[in-house]
Amino acid sequence: MRRRFFFLALLFLPVLAAYWPVLGAGYTNWDDPDYTYNNPAVNRPTAANLLKTITSPRLGHYHPLTDLSLAAEAAVFGGRAGAHHAGNLLLHLANAALAFLLLALLLGSDWLALGGALLWALHPANVESAAWIAERKNLLYAFFYLLALLAYLRGSEGWRRTALVAGLFLLALLAKASAVTLPLALLALDWREGRPLDRRNLLEKAGLLALAGLFTVIAAAAQADRGSPLTAPWGKLLSFYLLHAAWPLRLSALYPYKETLAELSSKHLLYVLPALAFAGALALAVRRNARQVSFGLLFFLVNILPFAAVIPIGPALAADRYLYLALLGLIIAALATAVALLPSGRAWKAAAAAGLCLLLAAEVSVTVPLVKTWRSSEALWTAVLERFPASETANLNLAQALLERGDPAAAAPRLLAVLRANPDNPDALYNLGTALARAGRPAEALPLLRRAAFLKPSNHMAWTNLGLTFLVLKQPGEARKAFLTAAAAEPAYAPAQAGLAEADRLLRAPRR
Repeated sequence: MRRRFFFLALLFLPVLAAYWPVLGAGYTNWDDPDYTYNNPAVNRPTAANLLKTITSPRLGHYHPLTDLSLAAEAAVFGGRAGAHHAGNLLLHLANAALAFLLLALLLGSDWLALGGALLWALHPANVESAAWIAERKNLLYAFFYLLALLAYLRGSEGWRRTALVAGLFLLALLAKASAVTLPLALLALDWREGRPLDRRNLLEKAGLLALAGLFTVIAAAAQADRGSPLTAPWGKLLSFYLLHAAWPLRLSALYPYKETLAELSSKHLLYVLPALAFAGALALAVRRNARQVSFGLLFFLVNILPFAAVIPIGPALAADRYLYLALLGLIIAALATAVALLPSGRAWKAAAAAGLCLLLAAEVSVTVPLVKTWRSSEALWTAVLERFPASETANLNLAQALLERGDPAAAAPRLLAVLRANPDNPDALYNLGTALARAGRPAEALPLLRRAAFLKPSNHMAWTNLGLTFLVLKQPGEARKAFLTAAAAEPAYAPAQAGLAEADRLLRAPRR
């Protein structure tokens, strides 16, 4: 135990040093509000709200355990963003510890396990999961997923182990449905261990496969609430993820559909050759019965293929956070290959250790600046726009952050850029109209807010601001109609109710 604590200290210190700035970060305007202070289960944890969290999806995903973990933090520490960031960082450290224990079991060396766990925990592609509050679900499901793998490896065959693994699997599924890949990962682990795929093994996996099937259906239903997932160019996306794992120098918090598809199409060989090389490496490892290498490659494939074959609902074609667990498989394969190919001897071991240290230093040099991009919405979207200047989502969210800071002059060019590409973008129309209204230009704001409200009738704030603009223009009758529509869309929205009362007062007042 003392030896393990020593290795865990060597693991935690550099990870803490790299991620320490995130503790001073705030909320971003990308999903964070809907997961935290605008989430009824978090800001009003009544029995009814908690029950709704358990029975309903949120933002196209079903992850009640994630919501409950955020609600528990808010109940203890209040609504401070730092508390949620600290929770994410602790989970990332816990996952790093579990990765170390898993690698130690698989590779038989604590030093190799330490190197692999550091490569994984400090990898730039994992910053998105650890530094973004809304990705609590990724960290939480990985925690229970890794615990299930360890329980399977360490436990003796029998119903106790089966029940423990099933319980951890269920917790992982309740954190994020991406955990459905666990039964396939266990089958790959069986193959590595030389365990036959007999009747007993299949019966053991039957319950896990049934759970995986159930949560696949639940996840599909949750996604269906927001639209239909798209079929992905899976070979090119597989290459995309392999490149980002091996060469993580041009990472982004957002990879927009249009721009990323154009890049995949224009650089055909770049996004085909890595997938072909991966397929060749897997075939060669299986043919040569290199089971450790094969397991690592299969673990990566099992965990990344769902995201390479189907594009989840959202503004992005791909996301680095999907590499969080899958990356561990590539590290297992790389370390196993290095052990098999490197000659024995102290000089070679010293050279390998020096190479690993250089690789870790290179990772840290990329990871630390990426961590800092998550300190605020402005920093986040500015970084995305450096990579994708035409992104509607990035321009719109940066404009919203600038408006919240009280800088409509800086926000206006971003909103105009969105409207030049998409004149009917309701959010851009709403934000630009709101900015003009606040700047004392109600006549210019009116057509924008009216168009935004009609394009997106559920936006109660657009109807409310439209009503306020009508009041400024001394049109209480039109204002009343707008406030009534806002109140119908969101009855509890106080500004709409206040505006309605003011419009009624003006309509009742005697004319002079």
